Amino acid sequence: MTEFAIALLAGIATAIIIAAVTKWLWPSFQDRCLYKGIRVAGTWEISELRNGETVKAGKIHLNQKGRIITGSSTRTRTRDGKKSERKFKYHGFTCGKQITLTFEDEKGAGFDTGTYVFVVQNDGTTMIGMATFHGKAENKIISEPRTLTKVVA
Repeated sequence: MTEFAIALLAGIATAIIIAAVTKWLWPSFQDRCLYKGIRVAGTWEISELRNGETVKAGKIHLNQKGRIITGSSTRTRTRDGKKSERKFKYHGFTCGKQITLTFEDEKGAGFDTGTYVFVVQNDGTTMIGMATFHGKAENKIISEPRTLTKVVA
């Protein structure tokens, strides 16, 4: 009976150790020590071109673990220039210097999803790319240029 109890406790201890390593230690080690790609975590300002002028449309906050990126943004201006407080959530990944993010309305309202594809510039503080989404007013797929600029704290 004692051997059974010891074996049971050893099995439980092993399961706890494996869970701790795979859940907390390994991902942290992999992100900090093994990942050698670009780092984009932080707050970025979203700029877009409207009527020939560059307009600041909001801010996006990105989190990064290795090549996996998540984030959220608040859009302060709509595409037609009106004030807005829409929130979006993001998930995506890096591949070389390219960032691919899928976004959707945080409330899940309407068909408000799309994709950002950016290339991180050599200075590490600018990303240039395209936003592709369904334009409700146009009732078609729209692709527009976007620039993200790192917000310095």
